[in-house]
Amino acid sequence: MIASWNGFAPDPAPERPRGPRDTIAKLAAHLDLPVNALKAAGSNAPTVWHCSVRAAPEDRILTDTEWAAIARRIVHATGIAPKGDTKACRWVAVRHNADHIHIVATLMRQDGRTPDNGRDFTRAQREARQIEIDYVLRRVRSGDGTAAKRPTQAEQHRAKRLGHATTAREQLRTKVRLAVAAASDEEQFFLALDQFGVLFKKSLLPSGDVKGYSVTLPGETAWFSGSNLAPDLSLPKIRQRLATIDPLPRKLTPTAAWKQAARTTENVPHALRTGNDEAGQAHIAALSELLDVTAALSPPAHRARLHHAAEVFERANRSRIKPQHRKANALHRATRELLYTSGTKDGETLALILFMIAVAVIAAAEWHAQRGHQQQAEAAWQTGVHLHTAYQQAAAQPLANLSHRTPDTHTLTRYQHTVQTVLPDHATRIATAPAWPALATVLADAEQAGHDNAEILGQAAQSHNLTDANSPAQTLVWSVRARTRKATAGDRTTAARTKTATERTTATTLAATPTAPATDRVAHDPTRRH
Repeated sequence: MIASWNGFAPDPAPERPRGPRDTIAKLAAHLDLPVNALKAAGSNAPTVWHCSVRAAPEDRILTDTEWAAIARRIVHATGIAPKGDTKACRWVAVRHNADHIHIVATLMRQDGRTPDNGRDFTRAQREARQIEIDYVLRRVRSGDGTAAKRPTQAEQHRAKRLGHATTAREQLRTKVRLAVAAASDEEQFFLALDQFGVLFKKSLLPSGDVKGYSVTLPGETAWFSGSNLAPDLSLPKIRQRLATIDPLPRKLTPTAAWKQAARTTENVPHALRTGNDEAGQAHIAALSELLDVTAALSPPAHRARLHHAAEVFERANRSRIKPQHRKANALHRATRELLYTSGTKDGETLALILFMIAVAVIAAAEWHAQRGHQQQAEAAWQTGVHLHTAYQQAAAQPLANLSHRTPDTHTLTRYQHTVQTVLPDHATRIATAPAWPALATVLADAEQAGHDNAEILGQAAQSHNLTDANSPAQTLVWSVRARTRKATAGDRTTAARTKTATERTTATTLAATPTAPATDRVAHDPTRRH
């Protein structure tokens, strides 16, 4: 015991002469004295208040004296025991590990009144942010109440016993998000839940209308309502989202669908810079859907990392700003189109979509940071780190293949002149970059397809900030590629898709997709861009 309400509470430390058991009984009696004396007969109101306070793994080891002072600040801030109030609740603080303490109090003041501890969690968090500053500890980003609920310790222990990398709550959150991305109306949403291996039940109003839903996984006993998975997964929020969605034409071939998704994603940074806040939030929510779907349909070698990136970005897709989902309909449609493909095994296509998503995610991080959304910005920066690693792995072979097809020297010289003319401020960096041979190949392909290279380079440069890009040449490789690989009339099919074999294969793949294991937090450099 490092602190208590009066400094004289019985300390049940093991080294006490009579051992801890007898002292614990005495301590409990002291703590419960006001409760037993003053609590109304038959009252079921809670009488115990518990708060754990933990330092970060990288923080220094605090002394008992420092932890005692921190405990007093917490009980003061939460209204459990205001400083100088001798009639406040009784409480003790116990340290049984180097990095944290537990504070336990009885919820009855010694003068017979109940404590003024409303919104105690928020008040404790506010004081914790100040404690981090005063004691030079790791600074935690402030939240805005829009984060998804974390799994309980019981859920985590169950997942560990069963050998699962993530809890049922986390797996369900991913699958429900995929179902929302796949649907254009409420009926399709519930059909998608079934296809993705989710058991669900609907709650009904007396009129028979559906009020809400809850979900679980086969073999699990706990059911979760949509709002218990995430604030934007309640049925009313899903209905708001689906009400803005246009019918999906579903005419693109799988290859064309992935190219269209990449091209649409390239427009997200511009939409974030020029649109209003509600449109920006809608594009970030749509980007989160796209990342979920890309992770689920990616090749197995990349799937775990991309799933983890999607889980991290989940925190970035909500804020207090109400999204205008119709503003991001183009990205919603492109994402839903992907769900009618069987994924992509083409390394170049995967590298293309990952590059565009990574650029959009960094733009989302900057957008949140400008608006003071600390947790969302931090989540987006971390996602960018994971995506950058995934992109590098996916792009290595495609870039090498493009470099092996470099045009002849005369053509290279001509393309260098074009770059110098169109992009004089970046020409030297581009022409001397390792990715220049790949860019030359992409320009040759574009020229062969009938494109004007000067025009297409100018368009690509306008869509990206080449000054801050790590590799302007790589940026142009994918931006030009996205423009020269648009779907053509020959790529389309007029046959309406119903329940085809491809769709069944995709649904089975998504339902069986493993969730990525949790990894340690990765430090980021906010000055770097992809």
